[in-house]
Amino acid sequence: MIKYKFLLLLLIGISGFSQTKAVYNKSVEAYQNKDYALFLKLTQQLDSIRPAHPTFTYNLASAFALNGKSTEAFSVLRQMILANNTVAFEDDADFESLRNLKGFQLIKELKASQNKTITQSKFKVSLSEKDLHPESVLCISNKKLWLASSIRNKKIVSFDVASGKCSDWFVDAKYSVFAMKVDAKEQFLWVATSAIPEMKYFSKEMEGKNEILKIDITTKKIVQRFSVEGNHVFGDLIVGKNNEVYVSDSAEPLIYKISDDTISVWKDLRNEAFNLQGITFDENYTKLFIADYLKGIVMIDLKSNSHSWLKFPENATKKGIDGLVFYKNSLIAIHNGVTPIRIVQYQLNQENNKIIDFVVLDQNRNEFNEPALASVFGNKLYFFANSPWKLYDKNFILDDSKLEAPKLFELLLK
Repeated sequence: MIKYKFLLLLLIGISGFSQTKAVYNKSVEAYQNKDYALFLKLTQQLDSIRPAHPTFTYNLASAFALNGKSTEAFSVLRQMILANNTVAFEDDADFESLRNLKGFQLIKELKASQNKTITQSKFKVSLSEKDLHPESVLCISNKKLWLASSIRNKKIVSFDVASGKCSDWFVDAKYSVFAMKVDAKEQFLWVATSAIPEMKYFSKEMEGKNEILKIDITTKKIVQRFSVEGNHVFGDLIVGKNNEVYVSDSAEPLIYKISDDTISVWKDLRNEAFNLQGITFDENYTKLFIADYLKGIVMIDLKSNSHSWLKFPENATKKGIDGLVFYKNSLIAIHNGVTPIRIVQYQLNQENNKIIDFVVLDQNRNEFNEPALASVFGNKLYFFANSPWKLYDKNFILDDSKLEAPKLFELLLK
């Protein structure tokens, strides 16, 4: 049976919403009238407008099956299950033509495999500030200083990595603190901040406000501020070889660059991307990788300024990547927009422009709800496993009764 639920929240911010809804309603009508050829045409159109939408993806698989296109149906079912292995498709009459084919059994086995718990990372320490709502973690090696950013409390805390005891380190941010990165000399801390409803004292007038802060690590004073007018969410940033800073915008698919004391749009991906997240360099600072929450990972060659989307292996999902870091010819991605949540290492070729293999490092762990950004220190990956994004109600009030102390995890990399 076709999924009729139309998930409005997942389409907020996408242009042409009313038109998209009209196409969706026509697709439902075509299905009800058993005009399966038209149903397929319309569901393909919807999938191109908004990839990886739970309803659109399910209906596309259904449409392929109803039109006798088993290969295409299995391909979509595979991606659907990799994104959410709780989807109950097995007894749907729309897939009757597939039921006795080998591919159907393989999809069922793939679904079952996602229930397997994989535990490679280990609990490191719990932080003392329970309502911190951490987003990112950073270790400044020359000072042996551990920092955590706070979404809710709009600040940065330092913490003892042995005891977890927190102390306020920087409290002059106006907005939620997302990503933190240092320059090569570890002289300055670059911080991405954005106004979102989950932060304390948020008002509607603040929506879309943002600042990139350059902080002197020794004095803890702001050296420079950079902001962009309009509705933007600066979720992650990275510092380049010559101290240029690249910033990903989650509200509009734009990459900003800070150079010569100026912030400006460096790469406009609005015609092809949806929701930009983690951003990282390769080891030579020649390629920039940016995660898109719906579409996967785009690679930008800094020499040519050309870009391409990485092709993912058959049994890996492009969906739900938040944190993204580079490590020894590989990309390590935190997929928190999938069920189950997982951490995956994608092996790259020697040129760092293709994914050639992957391994799941963590999967289906009760402690993960939900990890976001990560950082590499030496040969270990660090991240907070339980940022409480899902504990806010519809009015963005945090349910303190369900809060747990932030848990820092450590993953030995190979």
